[in-house]
Amino acid sequence: MPNNWYIITGGPSTGKTTLLQELELLGHKTVPEAARTWIDENLGRGISVKQLRADEYKFQQDIAKLKAKIERAIDADALTFFDRGMHDTLAFMRHYGFPIEGWIVKLAEKSQYKKVFLLEPLAFYERDYARTEDQHFLNKIPQLLHDVYTEFGMKPISVPPISPAERAKFILHHIGVAEGAQFG
Repeated sequence: MPNNWYIITGGPSTGKTTLLQELELLGHKTVPEAARTWIDENLGRGISVKQLRADEYKFQQDIAKLKAKIERAIDADALTFFDRGMHDTLAFMRHYGFPIEGWIVKLAEKSQYKKVFLLEPLAFYERDYARTEDQHFLNKIPQLLHDVYTEFGMKPISVPPISPAERAKFILHHIGVAEGAQFG
């Protein structure tokens, strides 16, 4: 599927949300992380994060379905930055050792992006209400993300742990967009 979509990915607390906020301030369209959207919607219905993630396999499947729904609603021609892509679900499922059903693989095959940017870890980790990952996960997920995107023909571009403004400039340079230019 040809589109004008770019993925910002990385482990938890690597600055994805902050970077997307920076890109949005520069006038670019962004899409928030599907998992956080799903968590926030369920919290609003009185379902705790602990309850929601008690069945992590179902949680990951629900996120894949939500990502597919979101992607169907986004204009493919509009330059858009996503906080995580469909392939992140595959990396998470591999980490947990879950079987990956064919329908999830098909969603990943359909979800192709112009470029994938993998944020290198920051010097600190901030816990919040939605983050449940442990140190083992933090150490393992960057390589899993790199591997899964590469397997699907999208070699991630590593983004160093520099300021959000510098990261935005780095990414815009890599996609050939002048800093401050606005699209879609």
